[in-house]
Amino acid sequence: MLKIRAVVNLLLVAAVIFISYYSSIVGINGQTQATVSAAYSSAFTPAGYAFTIWGAIFVMLIIVAIKDIRAVFTEETTMTLNFNAGLSVAMVLTIAWVFVWSYILIGWSLVVMAAIFASLVWSVLSQSERPVSASITLSLFLGWISVALVANEAAWLVSLDLVSDNKESAFLHDPSFSVMQSALALVIFALVLSFNPIRRSLEPAVFVYPLVGVWAYMSILVKNGTGNPNLLVYVSAFFALILLLIAAYHGSKWNSSYSASSKD
Repeated sequence: MLKIRAVVNLLLVAAVIFISYYSSIVGINGQTQATVSAAYSSAFTPAGYAFTIWGAIFVMLIIVAIKDIRAVFTEETTMTLNFNAGLSVAMVLTIAWVFVWSYILIGWSLVVMAAIFASLVWSVLSQSERPVSASITLSLFLGWISVALVANEAAWLVSLDLVSDNKESAFLHDPSFSVMQSALALVIFALVLSFNPIRRSLEPAVFVYPLVGVWAYMSILVKNGTGNPNLLVYVSAFFALILLLIAAYHGSKWNSSYSASSKD
């Protein structure tokens, strides 16, 4: 059974990669992901280059899936897949999100995105210990989904015509609205890192999680920093600094523990 699951997991990763790139380059329902994103964007939407982080996530998912396959086909002892059920569900939901987003069902895409976040938390909590490769993978994936969840929520509010850069025609004015979204994203990062079971289960590479937030905030800064910088630019820089310091703290703890174990 483990052998079948391990192979299916690798196929799921391949399917996610194919559908993601197909929808980004060729398009589904006559439009690409970027087209839909542009139609419902806000100042909080990260700059286009920020989405290249998916490349790193996909590479790490492939590594974890292949390591599981090698392990189940070479080891005779009972083992636990690092590409666990929660991560498998996240793969299926990611495929579902691409289609829901492409068919401009923005409200439903937010529901699916929240489900992806929940499945990743489930994946993290289902194992108390994992190798570095799996730790990096989940930290990257959960970090980006933490940002994407807020960006998706912002897109949903834009789709309801509740957000605009025109003060007279919208309930929420951008970029002030995006400052609130940036704060919301920081709260999510803080809550995840303050919850001991999640933080400990993400070790040893838990520091990667806040670094993803730094990546996102810097892209928001770059996107909105041209011309006359607004409040969002300074807020993004400040929040990026906070997460960078948190990442440095957790990184130093890992380095200290690694050095100690090496001496032993």
